[in-house]
Amino acid sequence: MRPSLFGQGYPVMPNTQLVGTWALVATEWRREDGRHGNPFGPNAVGVLTYDAAGNMSAQVMRADRAAAAADQPDGIETAMMSAFAGYIAYFGTYEVDEARSVVVHTVIGSAFPAWVGATPNRRFAIEGDRLTLSDSVTAADGTPVEASTAWQRVW
Repeated sequence: MRPSLFGQGYPVMPNTQLVGTWALVATEWRREDGRHGNPFGPNAVGVLTYDAAGNMSAQVMRADRAAAAADQPDGIETAMMSAFAGYIAYFGTYEVDEARSVVVHTVIGSAFPAWVGATPNRRFAIEGDRLTLSDSVTAADGTPVEASTAWQRVW
């Protein structure tokens, strides 16, 4: 076991096709009622990384989110709060079940405190240099949603 940056031990991961850096291509939410949505807008940007030691991080941002003024009169806290809308990020470790095409993220840190300690399972499919992650989630109004993100390998 190698120590991680977070004081935990983790095994070196087997060679997996997920290892690398991925740029966001698209996000989509397909609601059970047939409606489609995109919580980060049509031009979202993001990066996803998986390393061979079992660490991962993900960031997604609305490209059109409002810019926060650098000189907020209430200080950095106000600028950070206004910047939070339209941005999601988390990091942690991951394990791959290649047979089931599932990757399990163990969240160590997140922009959403409720995600810390969570272990979401993401279904994955890789075709060439394109990765699709998907998960069944529940929208704020209680509607079941199939959420997916498409990524292009950049390294």
